[in-house]
Amino acid sequence: MSQNFNSFLVNISEKWQKKWAESKLFESNPNDTEKKYFTTVAFPYPNSPFHLGHGRTYTTADIYARYMRMKGYNVLFPMGFHYTGTPIITMADDVAKGEKEVIDIFKNIYEIPSDVIPKLSDPLFMANYFKEDIKQAMRELGLSIDWRREFTTIDPEFSSFIIWQFNILQSKGYIVKDTHPVGWCPVHNLPVGMHDTKGDMEPDIGEYIVIYFESEKGVLPVATLRPETIFGVVAIWINPKVTYVLAKIKGINMIVSERAAFKLGFQIDDVEVIGKISGSELTKLKAKNPITGKEVPLLPADFVDPDVATGVVMSVPAHAPFDYYYLRKINYHTDIIPVVSVEGYSKPTAVEVVEKNNPKNDTDLKKLTELVYKTEYNKGKMRDDVLQYVEDKYKDKLKEIVGLSVPDARKIITSFIIDNNLGTKILEIMNRPVYCRCGNEVVVKILKDQWFLDYGNPEWKALAKKLLSSMRVVPDEVRKDFEYALDWLQKRACARTRGLGTPLPWDKKWIIESLSDSTIYMAFYTIAHKIRENKLHASQLTLDFWNYVMLGKGNIDEVAVSTKIPKNIIEDIRKEFTYWYPLDMRHSGSDLIPNHLSFFIFNHAAVFPENLWPRGVAVNGLVLYEGKKMSKSLRNIIPLRKAIRIYGSDVIRIVLAALADMGSESNFTDSSAKAVSDTLKRFYDISSSLSQYKGETYGMEERWLLSRLNDVIKLATPLMDQMRFREALNMILFGLLSDINEYFEMIKAEKRDPNGKVLKEVLEGWTKLVSPFAPHLAEEIWSLLGKDGFVSIETWPTYDEGKIDIKTELIHEYHHDLIDDVKAILNVFKGTPKIIKIYVAEDYKMKLLKDAIEVLNSGGTLKNFMSTHKPKNSNEAKENQKIFEYANSLSDYMKKLALYDINEEEVIKEGIQYIQYKLGIEVKVEKFNDEIKKKYNKDSLPLRPAIIIE
Repeated sequence: MSQNFNSFLVNISEKWQKKWAESKLFESNPNDTEKKYFTTVAFPYPNSPFHLGHGRTYTTADIYARYMRMKGYNVLFPMGFHYTGTPIITMADDVAKGEKEVIDIFKNIYEIPSDVIPKLSDPLFMANYFKEDIKQAMRELGLSIDWRREFTTIDPEFSSFIIWQFNILQSKGYIVKDTHPVGWCPVHNLPVGMHDTKGDMEPDIGEYIVIYFESEKGVLPVATLRPETIFGVVAIWINPKVTYVLAKIKGINMIVSERAAFKLGFQIDDVEVIGKISGSELTKLKAKNPITGKEVPLLPADFVDPDVATGVVMSVPAHAPFDYYYLRKINYHTDIIPVVSVEGYSKPTAVEVVEKNNPKNDTDLKKLTELVYKTEYNKGKMRDDVLQYVEDKYKDKLKEIVGLSVPDARKIITSFIIDNNLGTKILEIMNRPVYCRCGNEVVVKILKDQWFLDYGNPEWKALAKKLLSSMRVVPDEVRKDFEYALDWLQKRACARTRGLGTPLPWDKKWIIESLSDSTIYMAFYTIAHKIRENKLHASQLTLDFWNYVMLGKGNIDEVAVSTKIPKNIIEDIRKEFTYWYPLDMRHSGSDLIPNHLSFFIFNHAAVFPENLWPRGVAVNGLVLYEGKKMSKSLRNIIPLRKAIRIYGSDVIRIVLAALADMGSESNFTDSSAKAVSDTLKRFYDISSSLSQYKGETYGMEERWLLSRLNDVIKLATPLMDQMRFREALNMILFGLLSDINEYFEMIKAEKRDPNGKVLKEVLEGWTKLVSPFAPHLAEEIWSLLGKDGFVSIETWPTYDEGKIDIKTELIHEYHHDLIDDVKAILNVFKGTPKIIKIYVAEDYKMKLLKDAIEVLNSGGTLKNFMSTHKPKNSNEAKENQKIFEYANSLSDYMKKLALYDINEEEVIKEGIQYIQYKLGIEVKVEKFNDEIKKKYNKDSLPLRPAIIIE
């Protein structure tokens, strides 16, 4: 890849970005004569510059926005900045504390000037500094954004809009004060969601069942996800290297790990630590299973994680690979007690998988554990003899579990344990460790008197599901992920006491958190510039103002009087909103489906009437760099602006957004960037040489090239409609370049000049097609072609059916196959070839082949074919059968070609110069006959001639 060409790409990008800005090309205003298309992308947190991974979603949205503009839509693509919540505050804190990693990344990866870094300790300075940097990155990427509508989430005017939204949600009963579990930072004492954590991990809260095993030192609360296996417990595992504590929990003296006692204090009131005891000391004890009455030993096990649940684990070797493996390892001999049976297993499940797979380490055991748990959950049944292990006093209460499926038995046993005070439930972060941005591990807290968005409200859930069912989802396979998320979501804490943002209107000590004020903000884009133009003050933007503008509720004369905003301005703002809303497409990363994108659906369903519900959502996978996830630890974060300087933004756009399917991960590699750059350079070189092409001949080659162009337009347009950018780009960029290169080869064989007029037509069509993907180069080529204005706002090309010449395309493909067949023979030919003789089959065979294909296409069989062509003798019958079987084996394109009434000899002669040019040897074409058959002992079939090399 030429470094000069990359520099050229960077230079022309700057040139065309400047021209777009000067002409206000992407500023969009209501226009009743045009269809509108309103698209948005998740606005960014300006707490660091953009890296390569950020570019994909924005580019994907921009490609589609540019495509829709060319399809005749009035397109609005705005952008804002998300200042709310903890991401900016925490990053600024890290700078203030002199966190080495953060400062190193800012200095050495993002190349932030040394004198600026200390100033980033001020959250507002940081937000404003990175906002400008991100904005510049977006401009350099060529995003077609209407920047007049930019805002931040701490602008007072936006806060007034959020206050209006929250008043509506509260009035409908969707915001509640309640007690509910949340992810919690134990240092800042704040609820923690996805955007408050390192690596943007949503804390996944799950439930452990704790069963009380009694010992002489106190109760051992054994934590399990599989209470149905309680009957098969043979021991309790304790980590001998860990300090445990005796603590009063729920009024009972219990033995748990130190970390467990700390964490349980966030879920249970009055956890009181009485004393400490070493794990090794505990292994001298025995404890009694409350359901079986059996005493079991406490055994040492380093694999017990004291940070999970209570740090006390039951050993069920029949159903837990870890347990069976480690009991064998320490030579502990005990009876294996199977309580779940699975069809197809001759031994207890865990025993069989361990003995069969011979695991070497804990990683292997984890995989086997998943296999056993999944198999038993889906196919397991409680054994018929399970009651023999139950204490007599409980047998009657548990008799119904016999023969039950594992999920059903689990429910019954859980209820039995709780109802009989034999245990309790505790909560845990199932995807732990999850770390708050401040660096501390997140715990589960039962929050009391906290404000929640009640996503579990059945009425609200039903509305959200109705909205989803009416929405376009791209790619369609992620719809099931949305359905799952809408089902799964329950109460979510919507306020914090720390961070930037809008105070909760009725309880101002709380600030509305970042995933709660970013759900319907797309509506604010429609009128943000109008508020600014008319110099409206936040105090004028009352609930009545928003009710009228967004919902058409209230009396405009009264609103004008109460807000002191002239009536014509309110009407103009309302008109702008109703023109653009609803939102047509929302672009985001697939990692935001369980939270941000689902909240977007819930909140639109709650606040707006159905006719204003969003119409679509598009999600894409993450970006890898050279096959690896970008991370600070791997030092492989590539700043987006730096990548643009190296490769040029058009190359970046294509590699990020169009070399992988929407739902898949995209892999940015240097080699893929080079391949794209080389392709773009070849197109530019052809376009800039157009004046040299003086030919005027309009032959088969020109018909073929125009046919290919129109084919691409016909096939790529529906792919663009469906956002199948990878497939579309393959045709538009790589396919068409290959076709133009092939055209030059065909012309070279003819020893004539390319047809300049035809090439200009092809290049004009190509430039339009490539414009959404590589807009800067497309503008440059458009101007090279002598065109005025911007290709960005030209009409998307339409295909001319009259120029699609399938027969010519098929004939050229046949020439290609013929060349390949000759080359294959030449590869094994001994000696120096002088001439190639091609003997085409007799005409009657071509007629037979055509008839056979017609019979096959109509669903007929050999019998139908034979009844039409009644053979006179066995030789003729054999030949007919051979032709029919040959017809059945042909590729689709060969079948299509045979159905045209072609003369194969003439077809080859038409391409003889091209065939000779590609082979570099003289070629002769003749009809096949019996004499040739005898001479060479060869046969010739229609479209598969005999090839003789002399």
